[in-house]
Amino acid sequence: MCSSDLDTTDIMKSLIALFIATMAIVSTSYAQCEHCSAAGESSAKDSDSSHHLTSYFEIQKALANDDFKAAKKVAATFNKESESCSLAGHDCCATIRESTAAIAKAIDIKSARASFKNFSDTLIAKLESEEAASDPVYKMHCPMAFGNTGGTWLQDNEDLRNPYYGSMMLKCGMQQAVISKK
Repeated sequence: MCSSDLDTTDIMKSLIALFIATMAIVSTSYAQCEHCSAAGESSAKDSDSSHHLTSYFEIQKALANDDFKAAKKVAATFNKESESCSLAGHDCCATIRESTAAIAKAIDIKSARASFKNFSDTLIAKLESEEAASDPVYKMHCPMAFGNTGGTWLQDNEDLRNPYYGSMMLKCGMQQAVISKK
């Protein structure tokens, strides 16, 4: 076996491990957010969802603009403000807080984007289970993100701005759905 074969094998093993870890995180996030839709009064859920979305959109835009410092700052502020989450004790609230804390503490934009994916997956599951968005929210997907395993995110408008690639592939992706109250 030549050294390039060994390198390819190591890369494939790493990609498979990354894929398995990503799928585990995504499935856990979706399962966790089932608790959110059953908890609390609808007005509290609407308030939390609105607050989550405002901060989420700021982080999404910062990452799409390759503005690492702004993403970290918004995530840190959001994390501090969400200490009294009305869904405290529920896994989805904890997952959202863990994700924003990881963005705030990220050492580079790549790790911030990976944490944003977890935030996205959790918030998407929460919104879809509650149908809690008062204004239309656009669910976008880039099949190339994260080693071609794909990444989904939300936007407050239809003008696709990929937070996982930023300026490198700003328009990579497609709209999958529109989430709003029925």
